[in-house]
Amino acid sequence: MNVQVINSILDAFSKTFQMATNNMDIEIQKPTLDKGENRTYDVVVTIGFIGDINGNIHIGLSVETAKKVVSQMMMGMPIEKLDEMSLSALGELGNMISGSIAISLEKLNYKINITPPSIMHGNNIIFIKDGVSLRFPMNIDNKYSEEFFVVLKS
Repeated sequence: MNVQVINSILDAFSKTFQMATNNMDIEIQKPTLDKGENRTYDVVVTIGFIGDINGNIHIGLSVETAKKVVSQMMMGMPIEKLDEMSLSALGELGNMISGSIAISLEKLNYKINITPPSIMHGNNIIFIKDGVSLRFPMNIDNKYSEEFFVVLKS
């Protein structure tokens, strides 16, 4: 994996996340090569990209974290449950992140197209990663431990 590409994705991800969530603190930790272990999530936001680089970004969240993120996106409005509006807000977060990643990669002369984000919500969501997958643990507001994956296809 190209370190410049990964750093570009990380920078775009964290800056956009902070901007969209009204400055929630996000600390992205060192990645590990994901060996394909099946982990389960309550909510998964998936962003695809194709072009000079093909792959996906998967953001795995708990319900509690997802509600807090949506609340912050809506200027502190309390979110009691993940309803259609809340899931739509997470989709918009995915849109903002994917657009930022596309612009960031274009600065490195990579042309990509992004797919609309997919939002999955349910019990014990497992997703299969096709390609080389890096797992990035992240800490949000020093309270929520979540993770996201950068999956690049060869």
